[in-house]
Amino acid sequence: MARKNDTIDDYISRCSPDVASLLEELRRFIHATLPGTTEGMQYGAPVFLNAHGVPVIYLFGSKKHANFGFLKSTELSDPDGILKGSGKPSKHIRVHPGKPIDTILLGAFVRQCESIGPGPEDPIDPAN
Repeated sequence: MARKNDTIDDYISRCSPDVASLLEELRRFIHATLPGTTEGMQYGAPVFLNAHGVPVIYLFGSKKHANFGFLKSTELSDPDGILKGSGKPSKHIRVHPGKPIDTILLGAFVRQCESIGPGPEDPIDPAN
């Protein structure tokens, strides 16, 4: 879905109207919940960096849902196994258009992303 030199707006505009609206809502939620966040396109999807410049959250739009993903899920407390996915270290929560967004649940994970600092695999490049 992503193309070279895409912006987040370009990415979202190519999603179905229901998923595009959901992605915009999730985008606003991230900015409201994660202080100092910046955004860009990485890995072919919208990615959000915390105030330390570390990519911590991604959004992925499919035909019928969105994934609200965490790029550093191994650094998050998830004792109830809420985060799903087979990737390491990335896991996600699936969000569906037309259904309420559990902002309390998502917010708890997003707030944990505030304190994640750069590791050796995270060169900080705000231009990316």
